[in-house]
Amino acid sequence: MGYRVFTEHLTFNIHLKFYLKTSRHLTKLSFFRNHIYILQRGIPVVSKNKKERYEAISTYLLKSEHNIVCLQEVWSEKDYLYLKENLKNVLPYSYYFYSGVLGSGLCVFSKWVIQDVFFHQWPLNGYIHKIHHGDWFGGKGVGLCRIKFGERLINVYCTHLHAEYHEDDMYLAHRVLQAYSTAEFVKLTSSPADVSILAGDLNTAPGDLSYKIISQLPSLLDPYNMKFEGTNPLIAKASGTSDNLNNSYSDPKQVKAYPEGKRIDHILFHTNHSWEARVVNFGNPLPDRVPEQQFSYSDHNAVSLELHLKPCEQKLNQRQESVDSAFQETITQAIKVCRDATTNLSKSKKLYLLSGGLIFMFLLGSVGFWPNFLIYDVLKLLITALCFYNLVMGSLWNQIEMNSLKAGLNALENFIQTRNDTKPEDINKEDVKNK
Repeated sequence: MGYRVFTEHLTFNIHLKFYLKTSRHLTKLSFFRNHIYILQRGIPVVSKNKKERYEAISTYLLKSEHNIVCLQEVWSEKDYLYLKENLKNVLPYSYYFYSGVLGSGLCVFSKWVIQDVFFHQWPLNGYIHKIHHGDWFGGKGVGLCRIKFGERLINVYCTHLHAEYHEDDMYLAHRVLQAYSTAEFVKLTSSPADVSILAGDLNTAPGDLSYKIISQLPSLLDPYNMKFEGTNPLIAKASGTSDNLNNSYSDPKQVKAYPEGKRIDHILFHTNHSWEARVVNFGNPLPDRVPEQQFSYSDHNAVSLELHLKPCEQKLNQRQESVDSAFQETITQAIKVCRDATTNLSKSKKLYLLSGGLIFMFLLGSVGFWPNFLIYDVLKLLITALCFYNLVMGSLWNQIEMNSLKAGLNALENFIQTRNDTKPEDINKEDVKNK
C-alpha cells in the first residue's frame, strides 16, 4: 500500500509520498514539496495568477498519487475550502491551522486519518507596523499532524519561518528563535512516530545559523547531502528553490546575482531506531511553467523526496544527542544573536520614548496656537497618532518583544549549560569518584 504527502505554501508546497507495509517488508516513502508563490504573500485580491495556479495545483494533485499534502500561505479560508472540495476523493482528510489575524496559512491534506493535531505559535513573529511584510498578521508557527497508517505513525511538520526581506536582516533574531523553537518542538514530539518529516519554507539556506539549529538539534537529515539512485526521469536535479533563473516570478536582480537561486525550502526527515532510510529520488519534480501558461506554479520551485524504508536489523538508535562541538558553536552563535538583539532593542526603546515624549511636549505646548482650519486639525491628528505610535512601541511592544527574546535566550543558555554539565566524561568521573 502507498502513502504520499504534498505540502504547499502558496509560497511553498510539499508533496510526500509514503509507502508503508508490515514491519517485515520494505517500505517506500516519497515526499514532495512545492512552494507556490502568490504576490503579496498570498493575500486575496492582489495575488497574481492566484485562481489559475490554485486550479493548476488542484489538477496536478488529482492526477498525482500523493497521499499527504502540506500547504503554506493559504491565507484565505475560501481557497482552503476550494482545495478541500476538489481533493476530497483522493485526499479526504484535511486540517487548517487557524492562527493570528489572517490565519497561519498552513494546512494539511491526507489520504489517511489525521489522528492528532497541534499548532505551536512562535512568540516572535515580526512587527505589527510592518504591514507590507505581513508576517505578524499570520500568527506564524509550526503545525503538527500525526497521521496513522496501519500500525505506523507519521509525524508531518508544516512550517514557514520569517523572511529576510533586507540585507541587514532586522528579523535575524526572530528567525533564529523560531528555528530553535521549531527544532525543540520536533525533538520533543517526534519520539512516538516511526517517521518524522519537517517541510516548509524555512527562509534559510544550508550553512545559515537557523538551518543549522533546525537540522542539528532534532538530528534531521537533508536528502540533498545524501546519495540517491535517481530512478525517476521526471524529477530534475535539485537546485535553488527561490529566485531561480527558470522561475517566472524570480526577482531579476537576485537572478543576476544567483542564477541557480537559493535553496531555502527544505524537506528534512528522521526515522526512529527501528527503521533504516535510503533516498531513491530527490529533486525538483514540476515543470518550469504551468501547462499552457507563461507563469510558474510558484516563485519557489517544488522539491520531491522518495525514500525506501526497511526494518533496522541492528536496532541502533540513529538519533544522537546534539552535544558535539559543532552544535555547541551553533548554539553559541544563536546566543550572541539574541544578546545583540536585546541590546539593540534597549536602544530603540530609548529612541521611541524620547521621540514620543518630545512630540507630546510639542502638542501640549502648542495648545491654543493652531489656526482653526480643517487642514491643521488633520495635521494635529497625524502628529498625535505619531506620538501614540512611538510611546506604544517604546513601552508595550518593546516589553513584549524583550520578554520573548529573554525567554528564547534563557532557553538557549539553559540548553548549553545543561549539556555541558551532563557530558559523558563528567558523569564517568563522578561515578569513579563515588566508588
